Amino acid sequence: MRVLFLSWRDPRNPKAGGAELFTHEMARRMVAAGDTVEWFVAGFPGAAAEELIDGVRIVRRGKQWSVHTAAARHYRGRLQGRFDVVVDEVNTIPFFTPLWAGIPSVLLIYQLAREVWWYESSLPLSAVGYAAEPLYLRVYRRTPSATISQSTADDLRRLGFSAPITVLPIGLEPMTIPNVPKEEQPTFIYVGRMAPSKRVHDIVEAFALFKQRIGSARLWLVGDGPERYLARLRALIDQHGVRDSVDMLGRLSTDAKHERMARAHVLLMASVREGWGLSIAEAGACGTPAIVYDVPGLRDAVRDRRTGLVVRPSPRYMADAMVEMSSDSDLYARLAAEAARWSAEFSFDAAALEMRSVIADAAAGAAKPVPAP
Repeated sequence: MRVLFLSWRDPRNPKAGGAELFTHEMARRMVAAGDTVEWFVAGFPGAAAEELIDGVRIVRRGKQWSVHTAAARHYRGRLQGRFDVVVDEVNTIPFFTPLWAGIPSVLLIYQLAREVWWYESSLPLSAVGYAAEPLYLRVYRRTPSATISQSTADDLRRLGFSAPITVLPIGLEPMTIPNVPKEEQPTFIYVGRMAPSKRVHDIVEAFALFKQRIGSARLWLVGDGPERYLARLRALIDQHGVRDSVDMLGRLSTDAKHERMARAHVLLMASVREGWGLSIAEAGACGTPAIVYDVPGLRDAVRDRRTGLVVRPSPRYMADAMVEMSSDSDLYARLAAEAARWSAEFSFDAAALEMRSVIADAAAGAAKPVPAP
């Protein structure tokens, strides 16, 4: 097959995250299976206009918020005969390929933005984005779709999507699990982008509440983000008097990140919503269960009271769960073991195989039976 992927970033973009990793791992496996794959993305300072990465041809034009119109200009009227299918990846803003591609489209969407607009944008843009998302996604109601959580599939059905929606298996590369002991004192870790919609400030609040009740503890914050939000976190840490117990470690190498995950006792995530939360799977593989908010994506990535704890979205309830997990050694051992076992099932090979099937069905004009809402 000849496949064109459209998205806003590629894995070498400094702002690349889990979505770019997931797309890349699928794309390179499709190339290994004999497909031709081109991936159109936004440029970034110092990036080549075109390059080959693991057999995937990367084409960069425009910037993060202009890449969508750049794609239409670059390809419109020139897709027929060059590609069999275009994969339209939505990261907040779609490419609207059903309106101009002229070949079958597949929608790849990890999560809806919805409430994220209120955290990441100011008025009036946040209100416009929140109101517009259900409207512009209507373009894709009859387009075969792929996502990574049942929560997102349910969101799409509620928006009136009638075409097949495939929930892809979560991908996780084989990991070398660090052979390190857990920290002596209760140690919590967050790994991800430092941004308002990730609600790292709630994690700091929960940690402060935990320390008031338990005493000795440590919190590791791994990742980077806008300086304005980092300053807000530092001020909050000082306000709660936990400066000596919180380490803001910035972005770490993969090996260093996994070592911290293995040494920590619990991963914390408090996002407004996620596609899934890849760091949960990585931490689970390291034998570290998670405490997460009960929101789309996170509730899919943690099996409540089996691989971690899912709590109401509030620092108070997260702190309660932190106390419970820290004080009940039998519960902790069971959750840690099951988290490691479940993470061992995740595979990018399985995800790529399923995505390739979705693309092949679209290319052939075949339609799978629509699952019950």
